Amino acid sequence: MQLESSNIIPNPIISTPNNWFDEMVANLRYDEQLFNNDIMEKEQKQFYQSMIDGNTEDIVSTVREKSSSYFIGRLVNDYFKELISSKKHPKKLAIELSDSKILIWAEIFSNDEEMENALILSQAKTNAIYSKFGFHVSSTIVDDCDNFEIPSHYKNIPISLNIG
Repeated sequence: MQLESSNIIPNPIISTPNNWFDEMVANLRYDEQLFNNDIMEKEQKQFYQSMIDGNTEDIVSTVREKSSSYFIGRLVNDYFKELISSKKHPKKLAIELSDSKILIWAEIFSNDEEMENALILSQAKTNAIYSKFGFHVSSTIVDDCDNFEIPSHYKNIPISLNIG
């Protein structure tokens, strides 16, 4: 698992600071026309208006929301890729998302140490990548003989029995 780099302007030709700034200014001028002619998407226009107004709280809140969405999406994707690569599957699986973490509820067959280890390893590998950005996975693992119900705030994840 490796975090891929994302560029604001994904263009390998723009490799010098001057080229990057020229392209950025051109994009801002384009956005200025969209903004002034009221044809910009509402969310983007609100963000620009917050910058124009100097509304730091709105700007930071929007950036935090976008970064959380980005990192939580990557975190979930990478966690499940890692879990699927183990070729094992829990009996039941559920997830709860927040703005900085995902909570995993996994019910495994009694004494299935391989599955428990796969869940722990998936969490550890994912956390090794994303914890430096302030995002993490936290797992609760129960045996089926415990007879616990999935907590109501978790969303059940259907499990395909042909994973492993």
